[in-house]
Amino acid sequence: MLHMQGLTRWLSLLVTVTTTLAGPITVNITSGSWTGVDEDGVMSFKGVRFGEAPVGHLRFEPPVPFVSSATKASDATRLGPSCIQKFINGFHEMLFNNPQDPPEEDEDCLFLNVWAPSGSASQENIKKPVLIWFFGGGLVFGTASLPAYDGTSLAKNQDIIVVTINYRTNIFGFPSSPELPLEANNLGFLDQELAMAWVKENIVQFGGDPEQVSIMGQSGGAFSVASALLRHSADDAPFRAGILISGASPDLSPTPSFTTFNEVSTALGCDQSPGDERLACLRNVPAETIRTFINGPGAHLSYGRPVADNVTAFANNMERLQSGDVAQVPIYIGNTQDDGSLFAVGQSNLTAFLDGIGASAAQITPYDVRSVYPDLNDSAVIAASLREIMFTCSASLWAARYADVSTVFRYEYGAAFADLQVFPNAGAWHWTDLQEIFGNYNASTASPDEVELSKTYQTIVANFIKAPNTSPAPNWPKYVPGSQNVARIAYKGNVELNNVVETVQNDLLDAPCALWNRLDSTI
Repeated sequence: MLHMQGLTRWLSLLVTVTTTLAGPITVNITSGSWTGVDEDGVMSFKGVRFGEAPVGHLRFEPPVPFVSSATKASDATRLGPSCIQKFINGFHEMLFNNPQDPPEEDEDCLFLNVWAPSGSASQENIKKPVLIWFFGGGLVFGTASLPAYDGTSLAKNQDIIVVTINYRTNIFGFPSSPELPLEANNLGFLDQELAMAWVKENIVQFGGDPEQVSIMGQSGGAFSVASALLRHSADDAPFRAGILISGASPDLSPTPSFTTFNEVSTALGCDQSPGDERLACLRNVPAETIRTFINGPGAHLSYGRPVADNVTAFANNMERLQSGDVAQVPIYIGNTQDDGSLFAVGQSNLTAFLDGIGASAAQITPYDVRSVYPDLNDSAVIAASLREIMFTCSASLWAARYADVSTVFRYEYGAAFADLQVFPNAGAWHWTDLQEIFGNYNASTASPDEVELSKTYQTIVANFIKAPNTSPAPNWPKYVPGSQNVARIAYKGNVELNNVVETVQNDLLDAPCALWNRLDSTI
């Protein structure tokens, strides 16, 4: 059973923050003229369109830039709708879709939001660093239109510009369709590329420096950051640093699977052979009908899987990292101490768990796994195993190989506050660190230490954004495999900048990976 009282407290984190609108402010950009709000030291522009509506004949098509010369200002005071969502289960929807006031969903969803310190645009000789945020959700769900990702606190406290973007997910963003060219299947990545190009072209109008752009993502958003690092070179990257929070990109299967797209097509009455006629049929199916199916009868199918097109995503990511054929920019990479606890909820049968992940093919037995985690019961063993399989071991591989081509700062986050324990044994769970970064914690339940850590963690992240080759916190050296230089953040109740980091040798964190790296990590 979930701790419902704790869950209710935590969900209040996601309630929309209400503010009194202050002075309007207008900006003229390639998307036209947009009027936002200048209030309490921050300018905000919400729901700014950067791509044409991907509907009708543009469904399952690469995004088209939205360009306008209109002089009548559009309203930029409200978050735009989310793209069509496909939730993994009701628990995840409850946690990650602001259930007390869920965002509107619409296929017309290519909007972004900008928060900038007041007066930034008028400081012609002082351009500010920029952060672009890619939300998580496993490329299956997620949106920039959550109050949890409001950039006000981060922009105001750290004197940076924050941009959050929508991109298509699930079958709308990663259709894996045999009708489409391979390079036109990873539409969500193309949406992200269009948004980054928009920032490069327009951010100066908000006071930002297009040469000081960092990209940051968590979970599926970190996968997206990793994919961007892999497909860009040192010469063409539209960013100068990357932050990967609880996620990276393993190798992709070189052979795409069209099973999900074919099954969805048939179920929705588009039973023609693969080709233009079937694609046209699917483009005429209402988006809400597709949403109902992928969240209902078709919920068991696999969504959000990029295809290896050798343009936006690759089958040989580890080889590319090894060769240095990547954007050679500094990265900040890591995960939380309990990143697996969310995904282990309700699981206690270790044998069934191992069968489900194909452990027998790697000759991994329950005895092997229990011996790696000797002091844990099977529920905790499963949670720890998922932490390693999904997060720690990929962070280890990425950090080790990226350290050969650029600066790397690696971390593990350990703060587990009482008001965030929304399910049994949650700990420092997947997503829990984001409220500290964005500063959108629940002020009515947060402890003084939590409030202080948010200030500290914002500073750490912003320090990296401002100077990505320099240590973002005292006592945090650059990552070198085998050295005492992985930052454990807020493990012992230390929440101030001068003591929040303690370093450990990566071998201590990565020891279980000798077992788990035997699994086939290709997706």
